[in-house]
Amino acid sequence: MLRKAILLGAFTTGCTFFMPPQQKKDLQGFTAGFINSFSAIKTLIESLYDYQVELTKYEYNTEEYHQQRSIIHQRVADRILRLSIENKGVYLKAGQYIGNLERVMPREFTQTLRVLQDQGPQVSFEDVKIVLEYEFQKPIQELFTTFSHKAIAAASLAQVHQATYDGKDVAVKVQFPQLRVQYRYDLMIIHNIAKLCDFVVSNTSTSQLNFSDLFSTFRKALEKELDFTLEVQNAEITRNNFKNNSRIYIPQFYQYSQRVIIMEFIDGVKINDVNKLKNPRECANILIDMFGQMIFKHGHVHCDAHPGNILIREQNGKQQLVLLDHGFYTDIDQEMLQNFRCLWNNIAKFNYKQVEQYALKLGIKKDHIEFLPLIFFYRTISSKKKLGDAFSIEERQYLRNKDLVTLENINALLRSMPPEIMFIIRAANLVGIHNALLGGTTRDRLLKFTEYSVKNSEKSVWKQKFEWIKLKIALFLFEFFGLIPK
Repeated sequence: MLRKAILLGAFTTGCTFFMPPQQKKDLQGFTAGFINSFSAIKTLIESLYDYQVELTKYEYNTEEYHQQRSIIHQRVADRILRLSIENKGVYLKAGQYIGNLERVMPREFTQTLRVLQDQGPQVSFEDVKIVLEYEFQKPIQELFTTFSHKAIAAASLAQVHQATYDGKDVAVKVQFPQLRVQYRYDLMIIHNIAKLCDFVVSNTSTSQLNFSDLFSTFRKALEKELDFTLEVQNAEITRNNFKNNSRIYIPQFYQYSQRVIIMEFIDGVKINDVNKLKNPRECANILIDMFGQMIFKHGHVHCDAHPGNILIREQNGKQQLVLLDHGFYTDIDQEMLQNFRCLWNNIAKFNYKQVEQYALKLGIKKDHIEFLPLIFFYRTISSKKKLGDAFSIEERQYLRNKDLVTLENINALLRSMPPEIMFIIRAANLVGIHNALLGGTTRDRLLKFTEYSVKNSEKSVWKQKFEWIKLKIALFLFEFFGLIPK
């Protein structure tokens, strides 16, 4: 197999000599995808062996079992990290996605893969030039007065250069040239790996896992993200949604195609660069307000809010949040949005009969409803802790004894949810990470989200206010007297 890969690489190099530049990159992308498949399959086999052979040597749900599972989680996470960095592109995007699933994926995965969020490979200026001239059918010198050869930012699918365009200081986002073909081959390999995983686990006690379903959701999101015209459309919707909010800003777009965007250049500080922020807690509040409205009011949600996509700048003496990279959004129709608001509100006020009603409306299976408070509010149905407090030792033991927090259970819950709700969880987790880093509390974030949920329900203004008061009373009675209002 290795010999075939080397021969294919040599053949590709010879063929590309007579090809136009973009076609050369297309063929190189196909070759890279083929070679990537070897390391992906190796990672898969080693990881399946760990889970299906090594872990089964220990008695299930014992202390020794949990210790060994943590060791294996870490070993697999390290392999995925190496694979993401070495294969780049789609694999790097997948690694970033897993690293964002805080409180959903095992901690070993999220902590290990978190380093990928601001990490991306850079391609040469010559490669960038190929894409620009192919997309706009003009020499680069006719498009820009100046163009920095070195990228100012790089991600999994594209990189950004600073330039001067029509007398304006601009940022130019350019998709990697090989991805036009390579992403299809990478996705084909990952899809086959997912199907193989399904075949293997179908004969084990973890048969609830369905990797093909997860892959399908990932593929749809990725294909949208690779079309930059959709990114501009998403950004314009968000700009309109927040047109009356001076604390939130979306850069202007000047010219774009499917693989290139020429946009306004913004000089700001990354939201996780806390020491450079004038008032971190204020930044956290702006972020929570923005996502509270995205999720519970507009139903148009940015799902890739890692630090490189959120800048803070001073504008008219106030801190302003600049939101970048609008390629990955989820849109929620009004019926689903209203059901989700009601689900959230009833979890907040401990009305689990109503939680079941709205969960079923959203397509969530009855067996998975007990996980919902855990996913959205980080507490169990029987929890006695205050909103936003960490789990007690007793609660952690309860979760372990009941075996509630396992990858299989969480995966089964996510599979029963509409993809839109799964992406909301991802977005909320990212906001939670930023909020904690900026000095905010989980309690403040959950209360603010709940307020937006109540005040954007399909009720009159007075009914919304009354519901919000009722909810705060319910929370007070529970937290101070242990009473759950009926």
